[in-house]
Amino acid sequence: MITRLLSSKSLLNQFLVFNLMAFLILGFFTFLYLLAIEPELINKTSKKHQNIISNIESNLKIQKIQNNSNSIRKFLTKSSFILDEIDQIRFFNIDKKLILDSLVLDYDKSIFFSDTKIEMSKLNEEITSKNLSEQNLNKETNINYTFLKKINIEDQKNKFLVEKENINNNFIIHTSSLVSTYDNKKIIITISEISNDIFLAIEERKNFVLRSVLIAVIVISIFSFFLNQYIINPIRFLNLYAKKISYENPKNNSNDNIVSRDDEIGNLSRSLTNMTTKLYQRIEMAERFASDLTHEIRNPLASLKSASELLNTTKDEDKKIKLLKILSNAVERIERLITDYSQVLKDEASQSRSVAKEFNLKETIESVIEDFNVDPKNLEKKIIIKFDHKLQNGSKIFGIESRIEQVIANLLDNAVSFSPKDSKVSIQLEELGNNYRINVRDEGTGFEEKNLDKIFDRFYSYRPEDTKGKHSGLGLNIVKNIIESHKGTIKAYNLTENNGAVIDIQIPKNT
Repeated sequence: MITRLLSSKSLLNQFLVFNLMAFLILGFFTFLYLLAIEPELINKTSKKHQNIISNIESNLKIQKIQNNSNSIRKFLTKSSFILDEIDQIRFFNIDKKLILDSLVLDYDKSIFFSDTKIEMSKLNEEITSKNLSEQNLNKETNINYTFLKKINIEDQKNKFLVEKENINNNFIIHTSSLVSTYDNKKIIITISEISNDIFLAIEERKNFVLRSVLIAVIVISIFSFFLNQYIINPIRFLNLYAKKISYENPKNNSNDNIVSRDDEIGNLSRSLTNMTTKLYQRIEMAERFASDLTHEIRNPLASLKSASELLNTTKDEDKKIKLLKILSNAVERIERLITDYSQVLKDEASQSRSVAKEFNLKETIESVIEDFNVDPKNLEKKIIIKFDHKLQNGSKIFGIESRIEQVIANLLDNAVSFSPKDSKVSIQLEELGNNYRINVRDEGTGFEEKNLDKIFDRFYSYRPEDTKGKHSGLGLNIVKNIIESHKGTIKAYNLTENNGAVIDIQIPKNT
């Protein structure tokens, strides 16, 4: 099941499973820690008991204490400082009968600072006042001490026996050992101490672990909520959005609730939206181009069909020449349409890969003019291309230089094509507010006044007889699209004083 959840495609599921596994591992080690902490604390307390028992055993021999209640009582009274470190000490004989319990002693510590006679006198008085007879001791020896049951008299390997016990809500530690007195008799010494601090320490650690787990669960729950709400759900929505727009127009879908976010996911959403919008725009453009191209090709194809049919039947040589010219123009027209259409698609692909940068507009125009001055077509017509500019501080603009070169080249190509021999084409470059103005003029027949609003339409071309087949009607449309992509404007008009057409462009400066 865990493997299946880990292989889940949901980030939230993977996150929760990961945390669950982490909790299980942490819980396991915490459980082992809690199991180990109690024996560790008990052992620490027992070590103190063991040291005391070892010291008592040594002193029993040094002070020549015999195995009887009076001797042990005197010894314990004189060594009562031991009771400052522990709560209770008991002595048992080899039969596990009580010899002496420190709880029956009631003493004044000041007596241990007097001489021996006074000390013994006070001790006798204490004993008499307590009325601790042998009979009373015998009664105490009949008490059932449960921790004694585990003491093996014959086992000499395990010198110390440590037991824990809960009595009246008190956590008590017993440390017992078999020791020898001065007369080589065996007795059992048991030290008992109330160690509620150990119990409290264990409980405190348990509570700390529980609180930590509770806090961790709350934190992870809150984090999971925000992870799901602000990251996973938006990503899931973007995924659904991407799937929808793969077969639907993005205009019919919206991700405004994510686009409005000012973070990485918002940026991703905006990038996805922009990408898909541009993609669909290009698809729509390609569809329109294909439709228009099909429409435009029909006319020259019809001319080809008609002329070819007539060519097979006519015997008039003059008519044959005219038909052949029609065929040639139609073929040239089709070839030009296909060439220009392919160039448009290449330009679109190139534009998507090109990087906009700052460049000098004047230098770009001069470079294109140099190419045209050595062009065979231009040399044949003896067209003079004149470039006028009055710029003092250069002409920096921001854009794709190759695309602006294409604009100037298309405009010059049109101007040269529609200009008569031995005429002039002029290009003017000047500053106009925050823009640069490019003005291209020729001395040709100009545009049809009634169709000036169609000049920049795709596949529109006013073609004189001598230019048929040389223009597809895409050139000015391409120019317009490039200029508008650089946030510029373009317009066309005719000169009033004489023949000639004018293309006027304004493009923003790089400020």
